[in-house]
Amino acid sequence: MTWGMLKERFGKRGATAAGEPAPRMQISAIAAKIGLPEERVAQIAQMIKSQGLADSQMGPMMRMATEKGVEPREILDMLTSLGVSQGQVVRVMSSQGLIDDTEAQRLIEEERHAAEARAAADKQSGARRFARKAGIIVFWLAVWQLLDMVIDNRLVLAGPIRVAQALVEQIGQPDFWVICGASFGRIALGFLLSFVVGFLLALMSCRHRLFRDFVDPIISLLRTIPVASFIILLLIWVGNQALTVFLAFFIVLPLIYTNMVTGFESVDRQMLEMARVYGLSRWRTFLYIYRPAFMPFLMSSTKISLGMTWKSGIMAEVLATPKPSIGKEMATARTFLDTPDLLAWTVVVMVLSFLFEKAFMELLKRANRPLGGFIGSDGGEADSGEDKEARNG
Repeated sequence: MTWGMLKERFGKRGATAAGEPAPRMQISAIAAKIGLPEERVAQIAQMIKSQGLADSQMGPMMRMATEKGVEPREILDMLTSLGVSQGQVVRVMSSQGLIDDTEAQRLIEEERHAAEARAAADKQSGARRFARKAGIIVFWLAVWQLLDMVIDNRLVLAGPIRVAQALVEQIGQPDFWVICGASFGRIALGFLLSFVVGFLLALMSCRHRLFRDFVDPIISLLRTIPVASFIILLLIWVGNQALTVFLAFFIVLPLIYTNMVTGFESVDRQMLEMARVYGLSRWRTFLYIYRPAFMPFLMSSTKISLGMTWKSGIMAEVLATPKPSIGKEMATARTFLDTPDLLAWTVVVMVLSFLFEKAFMELLKRANRPLGGFIGSDGGEADSGEDKEARNG
């Protein structure tokens, strides 16, 4: 694949992320060498950093650059500046005969030593960051404990030691895990329903304008209704046992829907036209064109929605007191002015929310991984009818 093919294939994406190490060659210098506009070179760099560059694509690029009089060292500097690893560039240059084996080995050793130095620096920097964060946490725990000792009233404030004692007592109760599992299940179910329904509604709205005209007013209504009104209405309609699921669903649905609509609308129309010309199926068009466009919107809205789900879900449980539930235990602690128990259950909610968010966001990150290696796995699907007839003829 040539530079020209790359610039036509990838649409309007941003340049490299800020805060990365300075490249060996600046974008302007690379653009002057290969005869492309700077914004196109920046788009190519963004593509390489997010999806990588195969050896089979790099070889023709190197040959074209050599034909334009670019020296091998300049080719190495250009490709590494665009985000390709030096080892991969050296391997392809050696296979193309641009450098001899001795020079290739020297460059590989050079990269290995540089990588070891970077790893050592990163490890040291990570240790310093961890120590600083740990010190800050210990500081605020100490302040919290000191306030508890000064106030000396467990009805007003319970320090970390008392909260830890209460938490250990709760964990020792036979129904602790049942309570946690019940609340986790209700809140997770409400979130997953809003996630799936919001995604599907956004997809249908972007495909059918009339459908969107009917859905948008409902989403706007859900966004403006006060949470207290939601709780009262849902208590009447579905009862206290199902309140958590429905409240989490209705609170999160507008956020998922609006962000997904924005994500679908951000798809590059030129890329869609190219997919149509090359005969990509709807499924592959979704995977390779729509998915990279909407995933940033989906991940950002999901991260916000997860926190909102747990806050609204626990609030619903505190008011409706379904059995068993963390909200019911918190309401009981409130009734008896048991501040240590109240804070202990708050810690439990924070831990469950953290674990659920980490697990779900990790799934989304995996779903956002580049899938370029699979686009050519079934070449016949990407061929147009004319191409197939030509081959058969």
